[in-house]
Amino acid sequence: MKRRRWPLIAVVLLSVFAAFSRSSGPDPAAEQPFKSRAEIRQQDAVTVRAAVLTDDESERYFGASLADHGIQVVWLSVDNASDLRLRFLPIVTVPNYFSAPEVERILHGWWRSRSNEAIAAAVMKSPMPDVIPQKQTAAGFVFTHREGGLKLLEVGFETDRRMLQFRFVLPIGGSYAIEKVDFGNIYATGTVEAVDIATLREKLGQLSCCATDKAGNTNGDPLNIVVVGRGIDALFAFIERGWRLDEPFDIHSTYRTIRAFLFGSEYLHAPVSPLHVFGRQQDVALQKARDNISQRNHLRLWLAPFTIDGLQVWVGQISRDIGIKLTTQSWYLTTHLISPDVDQDRFYLMQDLILSGTVSRFGFVRGVGVSSKPDPRVNLTGDPYLTDGLRLVLFLKEQRRVFDHIEFLDWERVSPGEASKSP
Repeated sequence: MKRRRWPLIAVVLLSVFAAFSRSSGPDPAAEQPFKSRAEIRQQDAVTVRAAVLTDDESERYFGASLADHGIQVVWLSVDNASDLRLRFLPIVTVPNYFSAPEVERILHGWWRSRSNEAIAAAVMKSPMPDVIPQKQTAAGFVFTHREGGLKLLEVGFETDRRMLQFRFVLPIGGSYAIEKVDFGNIYATGTVEAVDIATLREKLGQLSCCATDKAGNTNGDPLNIVVVGRGIDALFAFIERGWRLDEPFDIHSTYRTIRAFLFGSEYLHAPVSPLHVFGRQQDVALQKARDNISQRNHLRLWLAPFTIDGLQVWVGQISRDIGIKLTTQSWYLTTHLISPDVDQDRFYLMQDLILSGTVSRFGFVRGVGVSSKPDPRVNLTGDPYLTDGLRLVLFLKEQRRVFDHIEFLDWERVSPGEASKSP
């Protein structure tokens, strides 16, 4: 119990800080910045605008910190110039959204009795309307779980005839769980090489075995996955299967991480620590939480400096967190313990994305190197891992495919039990 005393003190102090942070009440004028930067999508006679509020903007607009509770606000505006009535489908947009009454209850605080009524009024009048009549415009908010770096949304509506979906990749202001990446300019013009399938196999086999620390001196988790797809759009296959971008490393997520660690609660978007490939930290970090903060699958992705058939190549690492341990190696004081069987996690991802229907072909290449008993390699925090040394390559396309129509690239074949053999 002594081991948990100092994080308990930390969470208490953070709770006190959060509870007594002052608020001047809701400020409707705070809407101008996020409305002005909204992105626009159009299908036929329907136009949708969307923007993600920063933590500061949502606190100013609603008069209380939503970030402390893991809530991120998305503003939508819909111009329905069609002859059909639109029904908003929040479950398509964000399957695990917060309802307005839920948010109002979460934000209710005994220490701010004077402003509770104003906060409740701001929240309850804010949701996106369920129905947008023909030839009318409507706007409102969707309360989502907090993520960092980017927000990937498919805003859904239903008419009497069909479903409309509008895809957004929205930047998030403030601090980031990942770097604020300009994906179109990661590499200088003319430095990205277009390769054929044979050269792709060769290049993937020549990549380093693992991600590293910032200095590039120490190997970390193995680079055991490759995803080939159309830029950021390839990530929507993950989103459809319940993967989420992680939260920023900041005071809000630190508070929530320690609280979840102490009480064994679920934390869907807990931060992922940085690893480095191609001289930079991950471009994207995704995770799929399970019962509590100690249990999740997470992956990191980096855009590679080569493409194939006009598609981008993401190099990545996937592992399964099975526990949390205290550490002095990071300022947020905790780190996850990974399952040693990283090949199982690689196969989990393959099955998951096949179920999404977006996998067109897959195969395996060498490049990781075998790590086996009784002397396995370890990651940056000393967790051992076992692997047959192969990395999984998945080609994704938006057109759905059934399993029988997925092509197998006969490059390398997996040998059952390879990692468990003694060298």
